[in-house]
Amino acid sequence: KLPDHKLRQTLTAFPGLAHDVGHDCRTRSPHPSTHTHMRVILLLFLAGPASAARAVTVPAPLQRPLDCVRSLLDRLPRPRDGSWPATGSTRPPPRGPADIERFVGEATEEEGWAPVVSRDGFQVSRRNLRGSRHVYVRGQGVFGAPPEAVIGLFETSDAALIRRYNPLYDSGWDLERYDSRTKAAYAKVRAACPGVRPRDTVSLISRRDVGGGAWGCGGTVFFQEATTHPAAPPLRGVVRAKILRGMFLVQPVPGCPRQTRFTFTQQCDAGGVIPSWLMNRLIVSESIHFLQRLDRTAQGR
Repeated sequence: KLPDHKLRQTLTAFPGLAHDVGHDCRTRSPHPSTHTHMRVILLLFLAGPASAARAVTVPAPLQRPLDCVRSLLDRLPRPRDGSWPATGSTRPPPRGPADIERFVGEATEEEGWAPVVSRDGFQVSRRNLRGSRHVYVRGQGVFGAPPEAVIGLFETSDAALIRRYNPLYDSGWDLERYDSRTKAAYAKVRAACPGVRPRDTVSLISRRDVGGGAWGCGGTVFFQEATTHPAAPPLRGVVRAKILRGMFLVQPVPGCPRQTRFTFTQQCDAGGVIPSWLMNRLIVSESIHFLQRLDRTAQGR
């Protein structure tokens, strides 16, 4: 870490930096917020461990403020253990009908989920799973489009259409089809900002029909889980992310054929050098925007 007197000198020389990271030069006390974490994400990559530094050439004039950012990030408080409910378990992916209904029921129940943000009729919640440092996030809401329009978005290979609800999407294709409802698929997303490597995933994707039960009114569910495939080895310069468990649940709204009840859950290991506690906050923050974009795209707006 920088000595305090060096820290004050750096922040005095770069007043905008002090404002961006929420640092008071007089008290030397950090004032973290979610917005703060979003604004320092690029600098975190540039000022991170040696393995990250080797991938990026840092101009000499930036070295001093980046050293300062590293020091400030060390001072940011980490979420305490137990600050969110640690419920649930890392259950293996669903296979049979009973497993599918149990998995969907657990994902749609209210117990154990902590609401984080609500906007435009959509709600994002989170829960921690025992034994994992990666957040389990859930988004819910009612779309102004029929179920078949939403299902079509998850089955399309039209890259331009996919980018309407996933702007960072670069490319993707099916690697192998195991049956009419199950496949291995590859996807790659562009770098979120300069200095950050692109990500890719290899996932097992399965479409299943679900019954009603006490938790819903039936519908269609798409499950995702990380896998490997000989046709998609890790690429140099691309970070392999893993979707540990994920689900898109598309359900009809009784009496409203032009609407869809939509629920998604996801637990993802993004890889790279970003600390998991910071990535968890970014994933939760982005989830509400994903719901809004998906709704607009399904409506054709």
